[in-house]
Amino acid sequence: MWCGFERSSYELNEFSMEQQLKTELDLDDIVNIESMFIEFGREDGIKEGIKSGKLEGHILGCEKGYEISQEIGFYDGIAEMWLKIIVDKRWDITKHSINERIVKQLISLRELISLFPKENQQNIEFLELLNKIRSKHKVCISLLGTTKFQKFKRTTIDDKESENV
Repeated sequence: MWCGFERSSYELNEFSMEQQLKTELDLDDIVNIESMFIEFGREDGIKEGIKSGKLEGHILGCEKGYEISQEIGFYDGIAEMWLKIIVDKRWDITKHSINERIVKQLISLRELISLFPKENQQNIEFLELLNKIRSKHKVCISLLGTTKFQKFKRTTIDDKESENV
């Protein structure tokens, strides 16, 4: 008896089928909601990954650019200093041909350095050029006899910060 009225078996059967159908729909909705939230989370993760990846890439690019520029500047400074000593001060070496060879190598080093890009360019192989500059620097300091003294010591931004503390 339901609220004072008797229900027929047909009505009870229909009522239970409606409830069963409603329960199945609720379960499907729950499963769909779960997959919907998974998809929303995935899309949000992709967006955040792109954003943080760009930021990390920018920071890494700045750090590496700083390190490479520091190295190139070191080589350029050495070449400029030795050219001034040899050419301007008339550095006296007993063998005149060695002096000319050193000057030629130092000028060649400075020319390579001037070719090094100062801006980002897609098509230039700057690592290949950097290796040529390093090799030319080794030749120059070898000819000068300063291989033990004029080597580039790599320092990072983190090293600079720890020195300031």
